[in-house]
Amino acid sequence: MPSAVKKTGQILIKGISNPDELNLDGQLPFYSFKRFFVPEKEGLFDYQNNKLRDKKSVYPERSQRALVGMNILDMKAVNLYDQVFEKDPYYQARRRNILIVGYSLTPEIENNIFEHKYEEDILEHLPFDIFLADYNAPSSRELRNSPPLKLRGGSGGLYKVFTGSIKGQRILEHFGYKDYEHIQFSGPIKEGEADKRMERLRDRLKNHHNLKIWEELGQRCIECGKCTLACPTCFCFRIDDAPAIKENLGERSRCWDSCYYQEFSEVVGGHKFLDNTAKRIHFWYFHKFARIPDEFNFMGCVGCHRCAAVCPVGIDINKVLEDIENS
Repeated sequence: MPSAVKKTGQILIKGISNPDELNLDGQLPFYSFKRFFVPEKEGLFDYQNNKLRDKKSVYPERSQRALVGMNILDMKAVNLYDQVFEKDPYYQARRRNILIVGYSLTPEIENNIFEHKYEEDILEHLPFDIFLADYNAPSSRELRNSPPLKLRGGSGGLYKVFTGSIKGQRILEHFGYKDYEHIQFSGPIKEGEADKRMERLRDRLKNHHNLKIWEELGQRCIECGKCTLACPTCFCFRIDDAPAIKENLGERSRCWDSCYYQEFSEVVGGHKFLDNTAKRIHFWYFHKFARIPDEFNFMGCVGCHRCAAVCPVGIDINKVLEDIENS
């Protein structure tokens, strides 16, 4: 059961066997939950000559996992995985065996910035099975008639429990808990007017290319790719074939890749479409804030700021986006 735990001053994600290890204090884990949905390396199938060795290896059994305490930003990233890998049998086999138990420390109800639309504006657009809303005001009027739910590892307040799937409902009822509210998933985006900032960024990137921004960033960036590894919405991968010497056996696998690596855009003959650092960093931003919005109508960034936290040269995505908007 992978969960957020506190270790050496950081919030990390690791398997737990003791519920006392669970950390529900609202802090963002250093790494995201991405690897449970899109593994660092994944064997796709084995083959011998031109035939699959074992048909079971094409759609392997995925172990069941409960991801407990997933934050809202990482759940937003799952929306993107579900869209990108909608027809990917490997992802779908794994996704069916993942139980998402989301968590959020929410504002006091009387001063709630969501104005009682927390369920409608936020939870309706998140993929989860069970969600724990930790209100830090136990006497709030909305919770006065709700039975208190206490969890070890939490902040000690009241938890309002929501379900987002039949699977989540069945699990809660199996344990005899029925005081939940069911939220029907309404898609990854709210109906109505498109996100205005998304529209501005997409327009600037597509129609007002400012070469100066990318040349300056290209001089700073060292192409380490740490931002893509830490980013919950970077999903690029490469396909590797590893043929064995004997018996014409081989394996095909896929593993994480990064558009910052020089070989990422290399094709037969040695040509590289992204042949300098400025082009590579522009490609990364264009993908998240132009191509993904074009395809799915939401941004390929959840605002977690992990990329800036791991960047060894201090490139801050917030500052870059401001420069793009103001260029």
